[in-house]
Amino acid sequence: MLLSIIIPVYNVEQYLSKCLNSLLQQDIAAENYEIIVVNDGSTDDSMAIAEEYAQKHQNIIIITQENKGLGGARNTGIRHATGKYLWFVDSDDYIESNVLKELLDFIEKKELEILRFNYEAVKENGNIIAKKNNSLHSIVYSENIVTGEEFLSKQLGWACYAVMFLFDTEFIKKNNLYFNENIYFEDIEWLIKVLLKTERICSYNKCVYYYLQREGSITKSKTLEKKEKVYNDKLFVIQYLQTQIENSQNKQVILWLKGMISLTVISLLPYVCNQIPHKKDELYLFISKNKLLPLRPYRFTLRQFITLILINISPKLFCRLKKRIK
Repeated sequence: MLLSIIIPVYNVEQYLSKCLNSLLQQDIAAENYEIIVVNDGSTDDSMAIAEEYAQKHQNIIIITQENKGLGGARNTGIRHATGKYLWFVDSDDYIESNVLKELLDFIEKKELEILRFNYEAVKENGNIIAKKNNSLHSIVYSENIVTGEEFLSKQLGWACYAVMFLFDTEFIKKNNLYFNENIYFEDIEWLIKVLLKTERICSYNKCVYYYLQREGSITKSKTLEKKEKVYNDKLFVIQYLQTQIENSQNKQVILWLKGMISLTVISLLPYVCNQIPHKKDELYLFISKNKLLPLRPYRFTLRQFITLILINISPKLFCRLKKRIK
């Protein structure tokens, strides 16, 4: 078995068929890859759709579990994966047709632990969403094989999405690289952990993944409980990044980690001030107690750098200005 594609499924009846169709419209034999659908406690018709596909396609495997979240569903998929390589595909996204042979040939030829490829964000009507300059600014697509530390600090940029990578399954399993099941933004923590153990990684600059941006996403949550979880989990990510800084001897990695802390604070401050203002004072105290200021730039755009300067002058002033502009 060459490849295991892991799909966490939770209440995505509207999108699942398009996702599965894209995975089946490929240029390798069905016996060479498996599609592991992890039904993570869906309460809609997602399970019925998956079962209909599984009846027609022997390489589709369904595993049902109680809801554990995205990280928990991915972990289940890892444990059941039998392919030489694995790929996480989210159930509301889809991939390019006839792309698997190309990717597998590339990762085999290069003898990689990880291969990174390109992606596009799309609207529900399929229209591509133009990438913002701040997300492209520090990304480098190179076919030169490097260590994970060099890739993290010089090529990754800030898009920490597990779906943009093909992984050697044995590498993931032998290093016990499983997701945190209790947080949103689990990709950031997990991907850093993975890259710091990687010896052979490179990129393939071809768009093969289409990431759907929809209203039901975590960062657009409307309930107070979910908004507070977004807030608390971002604080967790910041503390995780600080721990990695303390444990690293690589100066470039440390600079990247500090840059990621800066970007997390830059995104978190206006989110809290506009969405959960009762948490503002708590956040200011967290920034002070954890000695996050001055925030450090790392390969930032001019706009990001100016924002960072304003926050370093005064987080409170920055929030007031953002609210006034909005």
